[in-house]
Amino acid sequence: MSDGATQTARTDGQTRLRRWLLLDGNRWTVAGLLAGCVFAFLLVAGTVDPSPLGDGMRRADPVDTAFSGLITGIITGVTLVVTIDQLVLSKQLGSLSDHRGRLDDALEFRRDVERLLGDVSPSEPAQFLRALLAETDARAATLREVVDDDSVGRQVAAFTVEHDANTDTVADRLTDARYLEFSALRAALDYNYAYRVHEARRLEREHGDALSAEARDALRAFIDALTFFGPAREHVRGLYFQNELVRLSRVMLSTAVPALAVTIGVLLFVDSGDVTGATLGVSHLLVLVAATITLAVTPFLLLVSYVLRIVTITQRTLTTGPFILRSADDPDE
Repeated sequence: MSDGATQTARTDGQTRLRRWLLLDGNRWTVAGLLAGCVFAFLLVAGTVDPSPLGDGMRRADPVDTAFSGLITGIITGVTLVVTIDQLVLSKQLGSLSDHRGRLDDALEFRRDVERLLGDVSPSEPAQFLRALLAETDARAATLREVVDDDSVGRQVAAFTVEHDANTDTVADRLTDARYLEFSALRAALDYNYAYRVHEARRLEREHGDALSAEARDALRAFIDALTFFGPAREHVRGLYFQNELVRLSRVMLSTAVPALAVTIGVLLFVDSGDVTGATLGVSHLLVLVAATITLAVTPFLLLVSYVLRIVTITQRTLTTGPFILRSADDPDE
């Protein structure tokens, strides 16, 4: 294998790993992987440390100090995170007029979509997005059929073929997605919405006069269908974020209680002199301390895993308009 091919394969592997950590991986699995790294680091650091942990504990009290800080950190951190989550979710507790206004806005958008689709819009978020993609696919096919067989027509047709390939891939992934599962939003992220809208508007601007009246109407109808996907995806993203914040609060609380109990138990009832011996050169006391610290930081690691996904989604959907914010979304790069 050539050096270039090796470098490309290595880069692709790193990209897949990074994407798995930030987006695709189960958040509990990611947190477990981080916890394993913390545990392994503590074991290695404690094993190669020239001064044994037991001797250090007899001379001073580093573990007690560390565990006391962890207890404070668990209580403070969980309280702060849950408080922030509740502040974010507090907008759900508005007045009746606020709820009525949001309902009217949602129904108005659905009516606009239903005029576009010619049918009642699906109630599930994933199928709602899939219906919009199917409509853009149908309008792209109509546009491809009515353009002339000249240079401009071939350029427009090539754009619609590329669009259809992208929408077909995303629509297939949306087929089995249900309710507010991450798979629905994850599939929608792979639809290059900003580029499609920008390129369609560019074709209309630069080549609209060269198209027939029927082709111009078909192109405008295609653009109209495209522009519905951005707001719909942002709405689904907002619902998903609210659902994830509720889940994060529940996860933080459910893991903080056992982490707090174990940390307090070790601090109060375990004496360094009671834990002796070693296995494969690794002190049993070191294993106990490393495991307890790892369990104590598990709520924080879960917070990290959830926040990584949330901020990554936010970065990829910063704008509803046709702005290309990443080189990965720009086929011309």
